[in-house]
Parts: sequence; C-alpha cells; structure tokens
Amino acid sequence: MLMKWSHLFLFLVCFLTLALHAQDEPDAVNLGDAIHTSVDLFEGLDPLEITLTFDVKYYLRNKNKDEYLPVDLLLHFSDSVDIRKKVRIKSRGQFRKATCYFAPFWLNIRKSDVENKYLQDVIKMKVVTHCRSGDQYEEYILLEYLAYKIYSLLTPVSFRVRLVKMKYIDTGRKDKITNSWAFLIEPEEMLAERHDALVVKKDELGMALMRREEMLLAAMFQYMIGNSDYSVAGRHNMKILGLPGFGTEGYTPVPYDFDYAGLVDASYAIPGERLGLTSVTQRYYLGPCREDAEYQAALQHMEDHRAEILELIQVFPYLGEKSRNQAIAYIESFFNEVSGPNFINRKLQPSCH
Repeated sequence: MLMKWSHLFLFLVCFLTLALHAQDEPDAVNLGDAIHTSVDLFEGLDPLEITLTFDVKYYLRNKNKDEYLPVDLLLHFSDSVDIRKKVRIKSRGQFRKATCYFAPFWLNIRKSDVENKYLQDVIKMKVVTHCRSGDQYEEYILLEYLAYKIYSLLTPVSFRVRLVKMKYIDTGRKDKITNSWAFLIEPEEMLAERHDALVVKKDELGMALMRREEMLLAAMFQYMIGNSDYSVAGRHNMKILGLPGFGTEGYTPVPYDFDYAGLVDASYAIPGERLGLTSVTQRYYLGPCREDAEYQAALQHMEDHRAEILELIQVFPYLGEKSRNQAIAYIESFFNEVSGPNFINRKLQPSCH
C-alpha cells in the first residue's frame, strides 16, 4: 500500500527510538500501519543519512523560480532498514540563491493521517546545504551548525538543528553522486509550540519592545560569534515569538542564519562597510543600551556556559583540526575581551541603540 509521503519523518523518529531501545529488532515497526508517536525529531544527536535523487542540473538552472521540484528521498537507518518516498524541494534565501552555486532549500513535509504533537502544524523544513563544492564550504556548514548549538546552550528559546550526511544523486548528469554535510533547522511552528508561544510576523517591532533579558542575551551572543548581519526591525535573520504575557512583556527575538558570522568566516561573507568593518571576524555590538548591571548579568550568564561552549566545539568529531582550533580561539578571544578593562564603555556603549 502506498503511504502518504509525510509519514516519512514519523517513521524516522520511530526508528531512532528503536535504535536506542531495540537495536536487535530493526524491523519491529509495521511500515504499512499509521504511526502514532511523540518522539521529537530534533532531539537526536547522531547525523541523519539522507539521499536525494533528482535533476540537480535543472534545480541549479531554475533555483530563482518559486517552484517545487519533485525528488526521491531515501532515509538510511541501518543495513536492513531503508525508507524511500517522493517529496518536494524548493530553493530559498535570496542572497544565498544569488551567491551560492547550490542554494539551500525547503523540504516540504506536509503531514496527513498522522498523530504527532511536534509535527501538527509543520508543512516544510529549512535545509542548510553547502554553498559550493570543496572542503572549505563543508567546514562552513559545520561551523554554522555549531553556532546554532551554542545559542541553544545559552537559552532554550532558540532554534534546534539536526546534522545530516547528505548524498545527492544527479539524474541530469548520469546519476553523478555528490556527498556533503547539511543540517535541518527546527520549523518555527515547533519552536513556538515548545514555548506555548505565537510566531509574530510584524516588521515594525524594534528592540525596545523585546523582553529585556532575552534581547540583551541575543545581542551579546551575536557579538560573541561576530555576527552583525541582523536586525529586529524588519525581522532580518531574526524571528520574533510572542511568549505568554503577549505584548511588550512577551516579544522575544530568536536569531538564525549565521553564515556571515566571524565564527564561520565564510569567504563570500561581506563585512558591514557602513559599520566601518573590514573583516567579518571583527566584532561590532548592535544591541540595546543597558545599565552596566544588566550587561554584567548577561556576560556572567555566558561565562557560566563558557566551558560547555568550548567543550561543544572541542568534542565535535566532524570538524577539521584547523577549523576547530580557529573556532575555539575565536570564542576564547571573546571571553578574554569581555574580561578586559572598561569593556562595556569601550565596546558596547558607543554603538548600542
């Protein structure tokens, strides 16, 4: 019986659970039955293995068109368990579509006839892919993935991500195979559901309307990773949630899209010329003006997570040694900088808003 393709991700989370609790019975799930599960896709730590088979040449040629392309998707769980379904993808991100040879895309996962509290309102997921071919661009993917993971250490009001070992089979080039890293970004509907919140889609909201502690923490995190490519007004690389207490007490910023960060140091990233920056590795504070005590509280919160952040990078097994050492040095330079004399007066107050 042909199952609706949106069951695919529910099968995935079921198999992840089986892998942990019933590895001797990999075929224990009846694939012909409807799946009822409460397992969260983004709680897994090991990379997923996904193969996409489609006309990559056509996709690249038409990446600026707002249209979905059908693809065959294979999820590999073990030597005895593979799931194959037909899905759809569509390129996304105006800058990356213009800059990258291989644009990131939406993976349409419209659900039907399933019961899963995490996927009830989800239609599509963001997939972040390699911008171009080469080891350097693979490292960019891994470093941006780590930026998301770092922010999740600082606050639960953050996008979760899942690393993917992606294989592309190009039917337009005699089934040419390309292997690359990628990662899934938690849909905003799932993020909002986790916090009993609403997704706010208003462009006129500024930092002054955001919750004070969360806004300051988001801005200090952006400073730490060296990212000045964001703004709350206009929601540029920043989602806004309305947490309980909706209104001036509930608006909360959630940053995303970190490929322009100094931590990643992508070759295509352009420093903020209007900010007087000559390199994306230069830090520039774009956050709110606060009393020293508030700054100190945010910095202490980050210091409390310093060891976790550095360990996250140190033990991450997929990053090359050079990139790992550079990432660690970049994060350590932040903590060294903030512990220096007059940091708030020298680095934060002059450019705060």
